[in-house]
Amino acid sequence: MISNCETDFQETHDERRVLVIDDEARVADGIRDMLLQWGYEAKSAHSGADAIRRLSDEEYQVVITDLIMGDIDGFEIMRPTGDHPHVEFIVMTGHASMESAIEAIHLNAFDYITKPVDPEVLRASLTRAFVKIDADKFREDMISMITHDIKIPLSSIIGYSSLIFDKQAGEFNPRAREFVQIINSNGAKILALIDNFLTSCKIEAGKLSIYPREVDINYIIDDVISVFMVEVERHQLHFDTDLHTKLPAIMGDENLLFRAVSNMLSNACKYTPRDGRVRLRTAVIEQDDSPLTISSVLIEVSNTGPGIPKEDLPTIFDKYRRSPIHGGIEGSGIGSYVLRYVVEAHRGRVLVQSEPDALTTFSVYLPACCVIRSE
Repeated sequence: MISNCETDFQETHDERRVLVIDDEARVADGIRDMLLQWGYEAKSAHSGADAIRRLSDEEYQVVITDLIMGDIDGFEIMRPTGDHPHVEFIVMTGHASMESAIEAIHLNAFDYITKPVDPEVLRASLTRAFVKIDADKFREDMISMITHDIKIPLSSIIGYSSLIFDKQAGEFNPRAREFVQIINSNGAKILALIDNFLTSCKIEAGKLSIYPREVDINYIIDDVISVFMVEVERHQLHFDTDLHTKLPAIMGDENLLFRAVSNMLSNACKYTPRDGRVRLRTAVIEQDDSPLTISSVLIEVSNTGPGIPKEDLPTIFDKYRRSPIHGGIEGSGIGSYVLRYVVEAHRGRVLVQSEPDALTTFSVYLPACCVIRSE
Protein backbone atom coordinates (compact mmCIF):
# COMPACT_ATOMS: atom_id res chain seq x y z
CA MET A 1 0.00 0.00 0.00
CA ILE A 2 1.28 3.47 -0.85
CA SER A 3 1.02 5.85 2.09
CA ASN A 4 0.07 9.49 1.95
CA CYS A 5 3.78 10.30 2.25
CA GLU A 6 4.50 9.15 -1.29
CA THR A 7 5.92 11.61 -3.76
CA ASP A 8 7.36 11.85 -7.25
CA PHE A 9 10.07 14.43 -7.86
CA GLN A 10 9.22 18.09 -8.35
CA GLU A 11 11.45 20.44 -10.30
CA THR A 12 12.63 23.56 -8.52
CA HIS A 13 14.02 26.74 -10.09
CA ASP A 14 16.27 29.39 -8.58
CA GLU A 15 15.62 33.07 -9.23
CA ARG A 16 17.17 34.37 -12.44
CA ARG A 17 18.43 37.89 -11.64
CA VAL A 18 19.44 40.14 -14.54
CA LEU A 19 20.66 43.75 -14.59
CA VAL A 20 20.19 45.80 -17.78
CA ILE A 21 22.50 48.80 -18.20
CA ASP A 22 22.01 51.56 -20.77
CA ASP A 23 22.17 55.34 -20.41
CA GLU A 24 19.14 55.54 -22.68
CA ALA A 25 16.43 54.91 -20.07
CA ARG A 26 13.90 53.95 -22.75
CA VAL A 27 16.18 51.16 -24.01
CA ALA A 28 17.15 49.86 -20.56
CA ASP A 29 13.58 49.86 -19.24
CA GLY A 30 12.23 48.32 -22.43
CA ILE A 31 14.63 45.37 -22.23
CA ARG A 32 13.95 45.06 -18.49
CA ASP A 33 10.18 44.87 -19.09
CA MET A 34 10.71 42.26 -21.79
CA LEU A 35 12.80 40.13 -19.40
CA LEU A 36 10.11 40.43 -16.73
CA GLN A 37 7.58 39.06 -19.22
CA TRP A 38 9.93 36.12 -19.88
CA GLY A 39 9.98 35.28 -16.17
CA TYR A 40 13.33 36.78 -15.17
CA GLU A 41 13.80 39.01 -12.13
CA ALA A 42 15.16 42.07 -13.91
CA LYS A 43 16.19 45.59 -12.98
CA SER A 44 17.62 48.45 -15.00
CA ALA A 45 20.38 51.02 -14.45
CA HIS A 46 20.54 54.26 -16.46
CA SER A 47 24.23 55.05 -15.98
CA GLY A 48 27.53 53.30 -15.43
CA ALA A 49 27.83 54.72 -11.90
CA ASP A 50 24.35 53.45 -10.98
CA ALA A 51 25.25 50.03 -12.41
CA ILE A 52 28.46 49.73 -10.36
CA ARG A 53 26.54 50.68 -7.22
CA ARG A 54 23.88 48.04 -7.91
CA LEU A 55 26.49 45.37 -8.62
CA SER A 56 28.19 46.23 -5.33
CA ASP A 57 24.97 46.08 -3.29
CA GLU A 58 22.91 43.41 -5.08
CA GLU A 59 23.44 39.93 -6.51
CA TYR A 60 22.96 39.36 -10.25
CA GLN A 61 23.81 36.35 -12.36
CA VAL A 62 23.71 38.08 -15.75
CA VAL A 63 24.44 41.67 -16.71
CA ILE A 64 23.38 43.07 -20.08
CA THR A 65 25.35 46.26 -20.68
CA ASP A 66 25.71 48.85 -23.38
CA LEU A 67 29.33 49.60 -24.29
CA ILE A 68 29.28 53.34 -25.00
CA MET A 69 27.66 55.47 -22.26
CA GLY A 70 28.02 59.05 -21.08
CA ASP A 71 29.85 58.52 -17.80
CA ILE A 72 31.40 55.05 -17.56
CA ASP A 73 31.59 52.63 -20.49
CA GLY A 74 30.68 48.96 -20.36
CA PHE A 75 34.32 47.88 -20.24
CA GLU A 76 34.87 49.76 -16.96
CA ILE A 77 31.76 48.12 -15.50
CA MET A 78 33.06 44.67 -16.37
CA ARG A 79 36.54 45.16 -14.86
CA PRO A 80 35.71 45.54 -11.14
CA THR A 81 33.47 42.46 -11.04
CA GLY A 82 36.24 39.88 -11.01
CA ASP A 83 35.20 38.91 -7.49
CA HIS A 84 31.87 37.64 -8.83
CA PRO A 85 32.76 34.47 -10.78
CA HIS A 86 29.14 33.56 -11.51
CA VAL A 87 28.28 36.87 -13.22
CA GLU A 88 28.09 36.61 -17.00
CA PHE A 89 28.16 39.72 -19.18
CA ILE A 90 26.23 40.12 -22.41
CA VAL A 91 27.59 43.17 -24.22
CA MET A 92 25.34 45.14 -26.57
CA THR A 93 26.43 47.97 -28.78
CA GLY A 94 25.28 50.05 -31.69
CA HIS A 95 28.91 50.73 -32.68
CA ALA A 96 30.25 47.24 -33.26
CA SER A 97 33.90 46.97 -34.27
CA MET A 98 36.60 44.32 -34.28
CA GLU A 99 38.47 46.20 -31.55
CA SER A 100 35.49 46.36 -29.19
CA ALA A 101 34.69 42.69 -29.78
CA ILE A 102 38.29 41.69 -28.97
CA GLU A 103 38.28 43.84 -25.82
CA ALA A 104 34.99 42.25 -24.70
CA ILE A 105 36.49 38.79 -25.19
CA HIS A 106 39.57 39.77 -23.16
CA LEU A 107 37.23 40.77 -20.31
CA ASN A 108 35.51 37.37 -20.56
CA ALA A 109 32.21 38.68 -21.90
CA PHE A 110 29.82 35.80 -22.45
CA ASP A 111 28.24 37.23 -25.60
CA TYR A 112 28.40 40.25 -27.88
CA ILE A 113 25.24 41.43 -29.67
CA THR A 114 24.40 44.47 -31.77
CA LYS A 115 21.74 47.13 -31.30
CA PRO A 116 18.89 47.40 -31.96
CA VAL A 117 18.59 44.18 -29.99
CA ASP A 118 16.77 41.28 -31.62
CA PRO A 119 14.55 39.79 -28.84
CA GLU A 120 15.07 36.21 -30.01
CA VAL A 121 18.85 36.63 -30.19
CA LEU A 122 18.85 38.09 -26.66
CA ARG A 123 16.58 35.37 -25.34
CA ALA A 124 18.82 32.63 -26.75
CA SER A 125 21.91 34.33 -25.32
CA LEU A 126 20.32 34.56 -21.86
CA THR A 127 19.33 30.90 -21.94
CA ARG A 128 22.90 29.86 -22.80
CA ALA A 129 24.32 32.14 -20.12
CA PHE A 130 22.22 30.58 -17.36
CA VAL A 131 23.05 27.09 -18.56
CA LYS A 132 26.74 27.97 -18.21
CA ILE A 133 26.23 29.56 -14.79
CA ASP A 134 24.35 26.53 -13.49
CA ALA A 135 26.92 24.10 -14.87
CA ASP A 136 29.88 26.06 -13.45
CA LYS A 137 28.31 26.42 -10.02
CA PHE A 138 27.25 22.79 -9.98
CA ARG A 139 30.79 21.63 -10.78
CA GLU A 140 32.30 23.85 -8.08
CA ASP A 141 29.79 22.71 -5.47
CA MET A 142 30.21 19.07 -6.42
CA ILE A 143 34.02 19.21 -6.41
CA SER A 144 33.90 20.81 -2.96
CA MET A 145 31.52 18.17 -1.61
CA ILE A 146 33.24 15.24 -3.30
CA THR A 147 36.61 16.40 -1.93
CA HIS A 148 35.14 16.59 1.55
CA ASP A 149 33.31 13.25 1.32
CA ILE A 150 36.29 11.37 -0.09
CA LYS A 151 38.47 12.36 2.86
CA ILE A 152 36.48 10.21 5.31
CA PRO A 153 36.71 6.85 3.51
CA LEU A 154 40.22 7.62 2.23
CA SER A 155 41.46 8.33 5.75
CA SER A 156 39.88 5.06 6.85
CA ILE A 157 41.65 3.15 4.06
CA ILE A 158 45.03 4.64 4.98
CA GLY A 159 44.50 4.01 8.67
CA TYR A 160 43.34 0.40 8.45
CA SER A 161 45.87 -0.55 5.79
CA SER A 162 48.64 0.46 8.22
CA LEU A 163 47.18 -1.92 10.83
CA ILE A 164 46.94 -5.06 8.70
CA PHE A 165 50.55 -6.06 9.30
CA ASP A 166 52.19 -5.68 12.70
CA LYS A 167 55.80 -4.75 11.86
CA GLN A 168 57.06 -5.20 15.41
CA ALA A 169 55.59 -8.71 15.75
CA GLY A 170 56.39 -9.54 12.13
CA GLU A 171 52.95 -11.03 11.51
CA PHE A 172 49.47 -10.11 10.34
CA ASN A 173 47.11 -8.53 12.81
CA PRO A 174 44.52 -11.04 14.10
CA ARG A 175 41.84 -8.62 12.85
CA ALA A 176 43.41 -8.31 9.38
CA ARG A 177 40.37 -9.87 7.67
CA GLU A 178 38.08 -7.29 9.30
CA PHE A 179 40.42 -4.47 8.29
CA VAL A 180 40.50 -5.67 4.66
CA GLN A 181 36.69 -5.69 4.58
CA ILE A 182 36.62 -2.12 5.86
CA ILE A 183 39.18 -1.07 3.23
CA ASN A 184 37.12 -2.79 0.52
CA SER A 185 33.94 -1.08 1.68
CA ASN A 186 35.52 2.37 1.78
CA GLY A 187 37.13 1.84 -1.62
CA ALA A 188 33.69 1.07 -3.04
CA LYS A 189 32.35 4.28 -1.46
CA ILE A 190 35.05 6.36 -3.16
CA LEU A 191 34.37 4.69 -6.51
CA ALA A 192 30.63 5.34 -6.13
CA LEU A 193 31.28 9.02 -5.31
CA ILE A 194 33.40 9.42 -8.43
CA ASP A 195 30.92 7.55 -10.64
CA ASN A 196 28.04 9.67 -9.36
CA PHE A 197 30.03 12.85 -9.86
CA LEU A 198 30.92 11.98 -13.47
CA THR A 199 27.33 10.98 -14.22
CA SER A 200 25.98 14.18 -12.67
CA CYS A 201 28.39 16.27 -14.79
CA LYS A 202 27.01 14.59 -17.92
CA ILE A 203 23.48 15.32 -16.72
CA GLU A 204 24.27 19.00 -16.15
CA ALA A 205 25.92 19.28 -19.56
CA GLY A 206 22.91 17.64 -21.21
CA LYS A 207 25.14 14.83 -22.44
CA LEU A 208 23.79 11.84 -20.52
CA SER A 209 23.41 9.21 -23.22
CA ILE A 210 22.35 5.60 -22.93
CA TYR A 211 23.64 2.73 -25.02
CA PRO A 212 20.71 0.32 -24.85
CA ARG A 213 20.70 -3.41 -25.18
CA GLU A 214 18.38 -6.09 -23.90
CA VAL A 215 19.05 -6.33 -20.16
CA ASP A 216 17.97 -8.70 -17.41
CA ILE A 217 17.63 -6.51 -14.32
CA ASN A 218 18.07 -9.50 -12.01
CA TYR A 219 21.61 -10.05 -13.35
CA ILE A 220 22.49 -6.42 -12.59
CA ILE A 221 20.99 -6.73 -9.13
CA ASP A 222 23.06 -9.84 -8.42
CA ASP A 223 26.22 -7.86 -9.26
CA VAL A 224 25.13 -4.94 -7.06
CA ILE A 225 24.35 -7.23 -4.11
CA SER A 226 27.81 -8.83 -4.30
CA VAL A 227 29.35 -5.36 -3.89
CA PHE A 228 27.22 -4.45 -0.88
CA MET A 229 27.31 -7.69 1.10
CA VAL A 230 30.45 -6.57 2.98
CA GLU A 231 28.62 -3.41 4.04
CA VAL A 232 25.54 -5.42 5.05
CA GLU A 233 27.63 -7.78 7.18
CA ARG A 234 29.65 -4.99 8.79
CA HIS A 235 26.53 -3.18 9.94
CA GLN A 236 24.79 -6.42 10.93
CA LEU A 237 21.80 -5.73 8.70
CA HIS A 238 19.12 -8.25 7.82
CA PHE A 239 19.01 -8.42 4.02
CA ASP A 240 16.13 -10.01 2.10
CA THR A 241 15.67 -10.41 -1.66
CA ASP A 242 12.59 -11.36 -3.65
CA LEU A 243 13.53 -11.45 -7.32
CA HIS A 244 10.87 -12.36 -9.86
CA THR A 245 12.07 -15.47 -11.71
CA LYS A 246 10.36 -14.65 -15.04
CA LEU A 247 11.16 -10.99 -15.30
CA PRO A 248 10.71 -9.30 -18.70
CA ALA A 249 13.85 -7.88 -20.26
CA ILE A 250 14.23 -4.14 -20.60
CA MET A 251 16.14 -2.06 -23.12
CA GLY A 252 18.78 -0.20 -21.17
CA ASP A 253 22.36 0.76 -20.46
CA GLU A 254 23.87 -1.81 -18.09
CA ASN A 255 26.42 0.59 -16.57
CA LEU A 256 23.88 3.31 -15.83
CA LEU A 257 21.34 0.85 -14.47
CA PHE A 258 24.04 -0.64 -12.23
CA ARG A 259 24.73 2.88 -10.92
CA ALA A 260 21.00 3.52 -10.32
CA VAL A 261 20.42 0.28 -8.40
CA SER A 262 23.68 0.82 -6.48
CA ASN A 263 22.48 4.25 -5.37
CA MET A 264 19.17 2.79 -4.17
CA LEU A 265 20.89 0.06 -2.16
CA SER A 266 23.61 2.41 -0.89
CA ASN A 267 21.03 4.79 0.57
CA ALA A 268 19.11 1.91 2.14
CA CYS A 269 22.23 0.48 3.83
CA LYS A 270 23.46 3.92 4.87
CA TYR A 271 20.26 4.95 6.64
CA THR A 272 19.36 1.59 8.20
CA PRO A 273 20.37 1.30 11.87
CA ARG A 274 22.35 -1.70 13.09
CA ASP A 275 20.19 -4.84 13.21
CA GLY A 276 17.71 -3.14 10.84
CA ARG A 277 16.25 -4.68 7.70
CA VAL A 278 16.82 -3.98 3.98
CA ARG A 279 14.63 -5.64 1.34
CA LEU A 280 15.14 -5.67 -2.41
CA ARG A 281 12.57 -7.08 -4.79
CA THR A 282 11.68 -7.11 -8.47
CA ALA A 283 8.25 -7.67 -9.98
CA VAL A 284 6.22 -7.45 -13.16
CA ILE A 285 3.67 -4.64 -13.06
CA GLU A 286 0.81 -4.81 -15.51
CA GLN A 287 -0.20 -1.85 -17.62
CA ASP A 288 -3.20 -0.83 -15.49
CA ASP A 289 -1.14 -0.78 -12.27
CA SER A 290 1.98 0.95 -13.58
CA PRO A 291 2.49 4.74 -13.40
CA LEU A 292 4.02 4.38 -16.89
CA THR A 293 0.64 3.05 -18.18
CA ILE A 294 2.51 0.22 -19.93
CA SER A 295 3.77 -3.16 -18.77
CA SER A 296 6.73 -2.43 -16.49
CA VAL A 297 9.54 -3.93 -14.46
CA LEU A 298 9.59 -2.81 -10.83
CA ILE A 299 12.77 -2.51 -8.76
CA GLU A 300 11.92 -1.81 -5.15
CA VAL A 301 14.30 -1.20 -2.23
CA SER A 302 12.90 -0.80 1.29
CA ASN A 303 14.65 -0.20 4.59
CA THR A 304 13.74 0.34 8.20
CA GLY A 305 15.04 3.44 9.94
CA PRO A 306 14.26 7.08 10.71
CA GLY A 307 12.59 7.65 7.35
CA ILE A 308 12.27 10.88 5.39
CA PRO A 309 10.20 13.77 6.83
CA LYS A 310 7.12 14.51 4.76
CA GLU A 311 8.27 18.09 4.11
CA ASP A 312 11.56 16.82 2.57
CA LEU A 313 9.97 14.37 0.13
CA PRO A 314 9.22 16.88 -2.67
CA THR A 315 12.94 17.79 -2.96
CA ILE A 316 14.50 14.38 -2.29
CA PHE A 317 15.68 14.09 -5.93
CA ASP A 318 17.17 17.59 -6.13
CA LYS A 319 20.90 18.16 -6.65
CA TYR A 320 23.02 17.48 -3.56
CA ARG A 321 19.93 17.64 -1.34
CA ARG A 322 19.97 15.79 1.99
CA SER A 323 17.49 15.91 4.85
CA PRO A 324 18.81 17.81 7.92
CA ILE A 325 17.94 14.84 10.15
CA HIS A 326 20.62 12.81 8.31
CA GLY A 327 23.35 15.40 8.88
CA GLY A 328 25.55 13.00 10.82
CA ILE A 329 25.66 10.42 8.01
CA GLU A 330 28.35 10.78 5.35
CA GLY A 331 27.27 11.30 1.75
CA SER A 332 27.33 13.86 -1.06
CA GLY A 333 23.57 13.99 -1.55
CA ILE A 334 23.71 13.26 -5.28
CA GLY A 335 22.80 9.57 -5.28
CA SER A 336 19.06 10.17 -5.56
CA TYR A 337 19.63 12.95 -8.09
CA VAL A 338 21.58 10.60 -10.36
CA LEU A 339 19.04 7.82 -9.77
CA ARG A 340 16.20 10.02 -10.97
CA TYR A 341 17.91 11.08 -14.18
CA VAL A 342 19.14 7.61 -15.07
CA VAL A 343 15.61 6.28 -14.65
CA GLU A 344 14.17 9.11 -16.75
CA ALA A 345 16.76 8.48 -19.46
CA HIS A 346 15.28 4.97 -19.68
CA ARG A 347 11.74 6.41 -19.97
CA GLY A 348 11.00 5.22 -16.45
CA ARG A 349 9.78 6.76 -13.23
CA VAL A 350 10.95 6.72 -9.62
CA LEU A 351 8.70 7.12 -6.57
CA VAL A 352 9.49 7.29 -2.88
CA GLN A 353 7.29 6.64 0.12
CA SER A 354 8.31 6.95 3.74
CA GLU A 355 6.74 6.31 7.10
CA PRO A 356 8.81 8.08 9.80
CA ASP A 357 10.61 5.70 12.16
CA ALA A 358 9.25 2.74 10.21
CA LEU A 359 9.88 2.10 6.52
CA THR A 360 11.23 3.95 3.48
CA THR A 361 10.72 2.54 -0.02
CA PHE A 362 12.19 3.65 -3.35
CA SER A 363 10.32 2.21 -6.34
CA VAL A 364 11.68 2.34 -9.89
CA TYR A 365 9.41 1.52 -12.84
CA LEU A 366 11.03 0.75 -16.20
CA PRO A 367 9.31 -0.12 -19.50
CA ALA A 368 9.34 -3.86 -20.13
CA CYS A 369 10.19 -5.51 -23.44
CA CYS A 370 7.66 -7.96 -24.85
CA VAL A 371 10.02 -10.94 -24.56
CA ILE A 372 9.75 -12.84 -21.27
CA ARG A 373 12.86 -14.58 -20.08
CA SER A 374 12.42 -18.19 -19.03
CA GLU A 375 13.73 -19.56 -15.73
